[in-house]
Amino acid sequence: MNKEKSNLYTPKIILSASSIIKLALRMMANINRTIATHNERTAYLALRLVQHHQMNSKCTNKNLLLLSLFHTIGFFKYDPLFNPNPFENEVNLFSTAKETESKYVYGYYYLENMTPLKDSAIVLKFFNKDYQPELINFFPQAEYKSIIYLCARVNDYITNNPDKELPEDLNSLFPEKLDPLYVQVFNKANKDNKLIKKLNSGKYSEELLNIVDRIQYNEEDTKQLLKFVVYMLDFKSTSTFAHTINTSCYACSLAMRLGLSEEEIDILFASALLHDIGKIAIPHVILEFPGKLSAEEMGIMRRHVNHTKKVLQGIVDDEICENAFRHHEKLNGSGYPQQLTADEITLTQRILTVADITSALSDTRSYKGEFSKETMINIMNEMTQKGELDSSITHILETEFEEIHTEVIQQREDLRVDYNNVFNKFYSYYITDTSDFATEEAELEEL
Repeated sequence: MNKEKSNLYTPKIILSASSIIKLALRMMANINRTIATHNERTAYLALRLVQHHQMNSKCTNKNLLLLSLFHTIGFFKYDPLFNPNPFENEVNLFSTAKETESKYVYGYYYLENMTPLKDSAIVLKFFNKDYQPELINFFPQAEYKSIIYLCARVNDYITNNPDKELPEDLNSLFPEKLDPLYVQVFNKANKDNKLIKKLNSGKYSEELLNIVDRIQYNEEDTKQLLKFVVYMLDFKSTSTFAHTINTSCYACSLAMRLGLSEEEIDILFASALLHDIGKIAIPHVILEFPGKLSAEEMGIMRRHVNHTKKVLQGIVDDEICENAFRHHEKLNGSGYPQQLTADEITLTQRILTVADITSALSDTRSYKGEFSKETMINIMNEMTQKGELDSSITHILETEFEEIHTEVIQQREDLRVDYNNVFNKFYSYYITDTSDFATEEAELEEL
């Protein structure tokens, strides 16, 4: 491995795609369990329906799984413009109002840029539209929409009407027209496999996770899905997402200079990307509070490390989980949550702590601007003198700060490209309504 400062090692993705998907499911459940459960139940029905109709379907299990699990992803994002109070009021996933449409459109851009669904995510643009037989000729991917929408509707009905039998004439239940072919297939699949009974009993969950584990994903799929999970932090706090990217870059730059092996850097990189994943469970008002937090609010904020461990535990490698859990520990025992001391904290964990603090000092937050180099170095030196940080790491940071900071800027911009694409495309649609969505919408209306 070339360890020249100008030729940084590019960390490998050591997490499996199935593990990343499971992390995403836990993150969504931490934001809104009701809709997360709706997605899982919808995915189970959709996959079992296609399995029953396998010979005649062009849907792939991979695309169908990801689309059905994440078709409501746009509803999870906090945004002061189009979604300022997600889940504050009762959510209607099937409304045809512009407000609901915007959430599905955001989901389209998000899945298009952040997952292996580049060609299939388009179905979210017309998710709540009536079934149109001609649509399959214009959008071959529309088969996914027919299946997922039907299953989402059925799940919503049985969830809200637990004591009622599901009639065979599903079109009689909903104002929107469903694909008659898949109504027929669904009725047969349900009769043969007792799908609704499994949903109501909860037995579907294990089957669904087994499907997640069995589906094959290539290396590019895995990279895309990891972006999807990391960028989900933006749903609660844009500053947290930016901080995560910066921390990962600082950690790798420091690790290179400290001579860590490629394997150690790969583990550190994964740990850094996931170190704040628990903040998905912290209220937005605390994450983005424009001032000093109260003692009570700080207590809530500090719980993010415990949430991180809960999200990661049992899914990722124990070392990655512990690294992420311990990133606020200090060598002198003054950190949290366990008040560990130097002999209990590994070099990888020490690097992650320094990278996290450096990123926090260099970030622009709701309550502060970016600190100057001099201020950052002074703060780090003071913490080192108190015995909180490893002097061998902070010394490298001080002596090579300019080079490290330049590397971080370059790396983080590469990591933010897809995020910026989502942002720009959606706001073009939302604010000007002159995006490609408007054109495609007009074409659909002409069919």
